[in-house]
Amino acid sequence: MSLAVIIVDALGTRTLAEQDLPLSIGTAADSVIRVPGPVVRHHSAQIGVLDGRVFVTVTGKGSDVSVNESAISGTRWLDPADTLRVAGAGIHCDLSADALTVRVDYRGVDYATAPPLPDDPAAAPARVIPPLRSRAIGAEASTAAGGRYRNRIFAGLGLLLLAALYMFTAVTVVIKAEPPDAAISMPGSWLTPGGGGRYLLWPGNYALLIEAPGFAPYTGAVDVRAGERAEFSFSLQELPGRVQLRTVPETAGEIRIDGQPAGSLPASDLPVARGKHELRITAPRFLEYVTTIEVAGRDQSQVVEATLAPAWADVSIATDPPGAEIRVGDDVLGITPATVELLSGTQQVELHKSGYRTLRHALNIVPGQAQELPVFRLEEAGGLLRITSTPAGAAVTVQGQFAGNTPLEYEVAKGRNYTVTVSKAGYATASRSVAVADEPADVALTLAAKTGRLTIVAEPADAQLYVDNQLVGEASRDIDLLAVPHQLEVRKAGYDSWFAKVTPKPGLPQRLDVRLRTPEQAALDKIPATITTSQGQRLKLIRTGKFVMGAPRREQGRRPNEIQRSVELKRRFYFAEREVTNREFRAFRPQHTSGAEKYRELAGDNQPAVMLSWEDAAAYCNWLSDQEGLPRAYKQTAGGLMLATPRNEGYRLPTEAEWEWVARFGAGQGERRYPWGDAMPPPANSGNYADTAAAAVASNTIGNYTDGYPVTAPVGSFPADRAGIYDLGGNAAEWVNDRYSVAAGTDAVLIDPAGPAEGQYHVIRGSGWRHASISELRMAYRDFGDRGRLDVGFRIARDLPGQD
Repeated sequence: MSLAVIIVDALGTRTLAEQDLPLSIGTAADSVIRVPGPVVRHHSAQIGVLDGRVFVTVTGKGSDVSVNESAISGTRWLDPADTLRVAGAGIHCDLSADALTVRVDYRGVDYATAPPLPDDPAAAPARVIPPLRSRAIGAEASTAAGGRYRNRIFAGLGLLLLAALYMFTAVTVVIKAEPPDAAISMPGSWLTPGGGGRYLLWPGNYALLIEAPGFAPYTGAVDVRAGERAEFSFSLQELPGRVQLRTVPETAGEIRIDGQPAGSLPASDLPVARGKHELRITAPRFLEYVTTIEVAGRDQSQVVEATLAPAWADVSIATDPPGAEIRVGDDVLGITPATVELLSGTQQVELHKSGYRTLRHALNIVPGQAQELPVFRLEEAGGLLRITSTPAGAAVTVQGQFAGNTPLEYEVAKGRNYTVTVSKAGYATASRSVAVADEPADVALTLAAKTGRLTIVAEPADAQLYVDNQLVGEASRDIDLLAVPHQLEVRKAGYDSWFAKVTPKPGLPQRLDVRLRTPEQAALDKIPATITTSQGQRLKLIRTGKFVMGAPRREQGRRPNEIQRSVELKRRFYFAEREVTNREFRAFRPQHTSGAEKYRELAGDNQPAVMLSWEDAAAYCNWLSDQEGLPRAYKQTAGGLMLATPRNEGYRLPTEAEWEWVARFGAGQGERRYPWGDAMPPPANSGNYADTAAAAVASNTIGNYTDGYPVTAPVGSFPADRAGIYDLGGNAAEWVNDRYSVAAGTDAVLIDPAGPAEGQYHVIRGSGWRHASISELRMAYRDFGDRGRLDVGFRIARDLPGQD
């Protein structure tokens, strides 16, 4: 794994690679880590990593290098706690498994320029240096003072130049934090002028720390790049509150916050988000405690005290004679006379004393309501009933009092007669009266089974039947079962199993029809049969199939463009029940009139939207997809809108093949020549065609047929066809997806055709309010166009999601 090298110094935070090691330190221009001092060509020291440890090597002669304030030379290992100083700058190295972090602290630097010393002062001979020129002391002082003044001016100018350089190269950085009072700092950065969230920084990477009481601190980095002002926004995550939960009395138990497990009692510093929460406490022998708590949050501590109510009541029990054990189940609670605690609900109490008959008594316990029972008089035993049944496990009552389940030995008093009753689900109840003397009385009862008959008809026929997880055999059969609930399963490899819980009824046979489904079929069964758009339009799921488009040559009214072609639709799709109305289309294009300028009735809200182009219809489909967050079915190309490839689940126009499959073939219910059947004329109320009411607006009409509408009718005004679709014949003809062409016949089967990729015109299918001829009213009739018409509208379709 490569080692990252992170340097935090005056330049900000930098990240280098392992191959950049060792890191050079010094005043040289090419030193990786720059320290203050006179610029020299050589580096003062180098930092590297060897065998998982950090080392430093002094490389410059006379370099000021120390570790923990002790001067060093040569190479030395560095421990995590060591402080390396080079020219006064403190350097700390931290090595982890994947990173070496080097932090440089300049606070110890106190650099002052000094003149160079001779190489060996002791070896230089003393000599007198004659003056070149002499001058008065006053003049020398004046000259020195002037020099110092000039030096100050130059120093000030230098500082101004440095400040100007900083101002021109630094970037204004705004850091916004939520909450607004959060403290913002940049650890490791020695030059970050600014504050209050506004900084003037050189380009680079800066470590960032944002803190606020009650919030989790944010640690990260900001990358400042050269250029214009940069702005960063951060939101601190609010800390939960700390809840101290105390119960009175103290007890163990479980805690739930808003229905979710939150810990066990006792609980302290329970983290709970700010706001109102439902608190539930369940503890043994106490009623469930439920309340609403308001948590302040932001790491604030709160104490919640819950007083638990007991889930028991004190019951005083005495017997004659005393000394009987008080039992509930397998637990002995005390010896009579005694007051015992019994949990709420119905409790079966047994009083047991040697030599006496065990007495059983049912008590209804209400929490907190003490009971003092009358004295129970125990009867001497001495008699014994030994009760068995076939089948075993039957419930036994003696003298109407529950005694247990068979097989059972039951103590009774001697010299008496007892009625023993045995019952079991699915069997007839049996009773017997028996006298008890000195010897034990044996009671053996056989229960008659009560059965009911089930007739199971399963598909596939060789599926197997399991009853209560036991294999019976082939599922299709008549079977008699006990009149108790049974778990039935019908299974076959490659199919989803069928399950049912059935209780047979004596004398009432039941029939079960079971059809197993493959996983694929089961998945299809779960697909919704209808869907509804955001505008309220309903679309029906259409099953697929094979058919022949076009009309045979001898069909009356056939046109040359109705070439026959074999088609198979494999992709399942949804098909709108009704044509798109003016109200629906105007949500997309508010100014649309549907040609009301010519015929006012065309503009009704529920009339089909007409007088629109194919491009308008396709654009509406894309708009509707946008409203529901679906992909657009049509993509914009140089040639206009085109159906996307591959197809997606967005709304679109039906393909011509889909339209004909639904309209002409009833989606698999057989071919029809006309919308109403196979013969002319149309029966009454068949649809909105060019009838006698349209004589003033249509060039041709159907004699003796009246539908009541001269132009379009509100969609769905006439009965739906056999596929449940309205107005596929009549009202408005419809744009479909395909571009228009007259292709030659072919023997090949076309799979899910969507029309040619190019063409000026688009296909129009179906008849409308202007149509009256045999040719136009046929379901095979094909029309085309490239602009809107008063009698052409559209409906929408959509592919079933999840298809390849």
